[in-house]
Amino acid sequence: MKEFTLRLTLLTLLCGVALPAYSQETGSKTTPKTYAQKLVDDAMAKYPDVVILAMHAKTPNDPNYPIIAWGGPMGGKVRIGKKADEDDMRVINTGKENLEVSSNGKHFEVELPLEDANKTTIGALGVVFNYKPGDDKSAYQKKAEQLRNELREQIPSADKLTEAQ
Repeated sequence: MKEFTLRLTLLTLLCGVALPAYSQETGSKTTPKTYAQKLVDDAMAKYPDVVILAMHAKTPNDPNYPIIAWGGPMGGKVRIGKKADEDDMRVINTGKENLEVSSNGKHFEVELPLEDANKTTIGALGVVFNYKPGDDKSAYQKKAEQLRNELREQIPSADKLTEAQ
């Protein structure tokens, strides 16, 4: 009986450690929370009018600037790991912001260079707001720049972003 109780206790402890590594929604495996994800989660809490926040950065395992942290609705799609598209790469390569209203007219996206504390471009940051015709796009742009600048101060290097928390 002692052996059974010991095994049951051990199994319970192992399950308690292993289960958090799986998404309850889909049952799929998830990655541990990273420093980048912590920054995105904190920014989403601080800026409630931001509906989506996506952080693209080159990683040791993927030089294609995948999304390494995501805040916002998932819409049934996994966003982490999505490779940078043409717009993302233009922002990364030129250092120029991309501003656009979504095709359905309901969102305004500000995509800007993601920088470390030395102001070195290390990726791209997509900041999305709810939008309706007549909204002040420049106000959204300024808010996105403020958010990016606050993140910049917390990023000593690109390598720090992928550290587990």
